[in-house]
This record gives sequence, C-alpha cells and structure tokens, in this order.
Amino acid sequence: MLPPFFSNKSYWAQLGYLLLFVLGGLFFFSSLAAIICMVVSPNSRLYFYAIQSINSFGAFLVPALLFSYCASKNWFSYSEVDRIVSPPLVGYVVILSLLILPIIACLGHFNEQIALPESMQKIEMWMHELEEHSKEVLKILTTHSTIAILSVNILLLALLPALFEEFLFRGTIQPLFSKWFANKHLAIIVTAFIFSAIHLQFYGFIPRFLLGIYLGYLFVWGRSLWLPIIGHFMHNANSLIFDYGAQSRGIDLEAIDPSHIAAFYPTVICCTICAGLGIYFMRKKSG
Repeated sequence: MLPPFFSNKSYWAQLGYLLLFVLGGLFFFSSLAAIICMVVSPNSRLYFYAIQSINSFGAFLVPALLFSYCASKNWFSYSEVDRIVSPPLVGYVVILSLLILPIIACLGHFNEQIALPESMQKIEMWMHELEEHSKEVLKILTTHSTIAILSVNILLLALLPALFEEFLFRGTIQPLFSKWFANKHLAIIVTAFIFSAIHLQFYGFIPRFLLGIYLGYLFVWGRSLWLPIIGHFMHNANSLIFDYGAQSRGIDLEAIDPSHIAAFYPTVICCTICAGLGIYFMRKKSG
C-alpha cells in the first residue's frame, strides 16, 4: 500500500499544497456560485445565502478534507473529527458561549475606537469600505426577520460557517502548525491570527482573534474537532438570537454605545471572572 502523499513532504510543502487547495476551491466554487446566482435576484437573502454557503464550502471544507486525505489517506482523521467529545465538556462550552458575548462586545467596541495614522489613511478607508459592505450584507440577512428566517440564519450563518471554518482552521492549520512548531500554544495563536485576518474585518479583528484562541484551546482540551465546532456555532447562534430579540423590540444595536450603559462594564467584569472559572474547571475536567 502506498504511503500518504504528504509522508515525505516538508511542512513548507504541505502548507503550499493547502494554500493551493484553498485558492483552487475558492476559484471553482465562487465560479459555481456566480453561475447559480445568475437566476437569483441580486442583493436578496437567497443571493447572499448562496454566495456565502457555496464559497465557504469551497474555501474551507473542501481544502481541509483534501489535506486530511493527503496527510493520512483518510478524509476525517487528521482533523480528529472522528473522535467523540465528552458530554460534560459540551455543557461547559454552552455556558461559556453565553458568558463570552459581553466580553466580545466590549472588545469589539474597543477595536472600533482604534484609528490608524494619517499615513495609512487609504488603508483605513479600504477597511471601512469592507466593514460597511459586511454590515450591509448582514443587515439584508437579518432585518425584518421572522422565526422562520431566524431558523434559516442559524443554519446558514451559524452552523455551516462554524462547521466549514473549524475544519480548516482548528482541524487542519492548527495541527499542521503544532507539528511544525512543536509548540501547541504558538500554533493556537498563529492559527487564530490567520482566522481573524482572513475575514478582512479590521474593526472586529481583536475580538475574533481572541475567539480564535479560545476555539484553539477547545480543540486541544477536547481532543476532538467537535468541541470548537460547537463553541463556534453557539457563539454565532447566540449573536443572531440576541440581534433578533433586540430588533423585535425596536432596538438598533448599531446605534447603541455600550460604554454609555451603566451596567455594561460591571457585566463584562462579572462575565470575565465567571468565564475564567468555567475554563479552569473545564480544563481540569478534560484532564
């Protein structure tokens, strides 16, 4: 029997192949999405659903599966998705997903206050344009939402991105870097940096970077890709549900400055302490 394709390949070569898989998957599936969307009304919910789902499938999941097969001659073993996660750890992650929401909101508010030097004004304008485009797309998908639309959003904007992205980042890139660097902590940090940077949203970079670190440690502690998938999904779903609840009460979250809410910072501090304790006990539970 022939050995896996990557058995005699350097880490640089493996990274190069992974990049090739990502670019190839993005090109092929974005072309497919463009063809499919020719029969869909542009700037509609269905249009953005198709674009985002097909592109993320091709850019994240397909490259991860190809890499796993080249590394182990198995589509799933490299990412450790074939390992069952401990139910108590899932319980911890569900609770933590609620506790980290205010923390992420606080970090996001801080991130938005960062201004680049005047010499980088053109870059800052480009970042603003990307951010505004992302907000417009999200607004189309979440405004005037019903329970039915919220359910579809949870499936397509929470579950599928969590599944596809975790296969690539925590299931492929992080294990590759862990073997390469021989340091799981450095691998988690570098993977989280790439995870945040690839979204091209500078004004959400810091909270997404720290979220990536959290998901990276979930992968290490749980010894299964399902734990970060669950953590990622819960974070996305909670954000959508919270936004839906606010809209149903006529509250525009974009217009609210959290620093003007009296209980905001005490809530963030309390959630940070509780999340720290939760992580401590979950770490002990994982052994």
